[in-house]
Amino acid sequence: MTGEAPLSEACYASLVRCLNDIASDCPDLPANSPPLHRLRNLILVLSAMPETATPGPAPKLTLSSALTLVSTSQKLLAVLREAGGNSGVSGKMHSSLSDTLAALVDAMGETLRQKRADRVRGLYVIIDPQITDGRDPLEIATLAVRGGARMLQLRDKLRDKGEILPLASALQQLCQANDADLIINDHVDLAAAVGSAGIHVGQTDLPVAQARQVLSPLQVLGRSNHEIHELAESEEMGADHLAFGAIYHTRTKGVGRPPQGVDRLRQARQATKLPLVAIGGINAGNVAPVVEAGADAICVTAAVGAAPDPEAAANQLVEAIRAAGGRV
Repeated sequence: MTGEAPLSEACYASLVRCLNDIASDCPDLPANSPPLHRLRNLILVLSAMPETATPGPAPKLTLSSALTLVSTSQKLLAVLREAGGNSGVSGKMHSSLSDTLAALVDAMGETLRQKRADRVRGLYVIIDPQITDGRDPLEIATLAVRGGARMLQLRDKLRDKGEILPLASALQQLCQANDADLIINDHVDLAAAVGSAGIHVGQTDLPVAQARQVLSPLQVLGRSNHEIHELAESEEMGADHLAFGAIYHTRTKGVGRPPQGVDRLRQARQATKLPLVAIGGINAGNVAPVVEAGADAICVTAAVGAAPDPEAAANQLVEAIRAAGGRV
């Protein structure tokens, strides 16, 4: 490899060195272990590859690729720490680098999540296996996406996570194939496992700071709010978007308080600049005032999940949001 792409050369050299170290002395694995045997063969292929002839200039880093490099640097630093005095990195330098790289991850992740803010818009459908009129939740989700839903949330309060996982994985595949975002309700480990777009937590669920420790820097976090002052608190905690409701009377999820109404939603809109999700009792017939009050996304459950034709119900909501001036 030539000197025209020093970053690629450095990454390549680090990769080859790491692979050689693993292949030559991997503790607690037999020397004839099939994976080690395959690795040695691949190293031979890598070593035999000719240098790239006249490569172009190294591509300019994107923020996402820079974040990947920072993450890789953290892992390499951890390996060097285990090497102790032979690593060439003093204890003080290791501490300083660790703190700096962690701060970079936080800053880059926050910026990347802010860039995703415009995806919080249009129709947001909660997929709850208890609210499907006996139908397959994946079928409801598929029809909702066909009808124009931009976001899905998997909410399952009854089953264990091991039982939820297959549906979560299928929903993630559905969303990836249709440029939609999957949000997992409450279960941050499940969100991390399937690589969903993010997670949604309530006021009494896992705190934002602790959820961030499990999520990747790219995964967004939404938080429920029932009072105006809670919006500022959620924003200060580091939530990426905020849910507010219930706007109208709803039987889907008891909240133990009167509906917020559209006037309170307007106050909520004035209280935060973060993407605002309106939820609770919303349907195609009453969505227009909600959009006009400033909601970025409209979240529904039964309006789609319990509808005789979920695709048509989703499409009617999307068109009503569009007609009211909302982004879909």
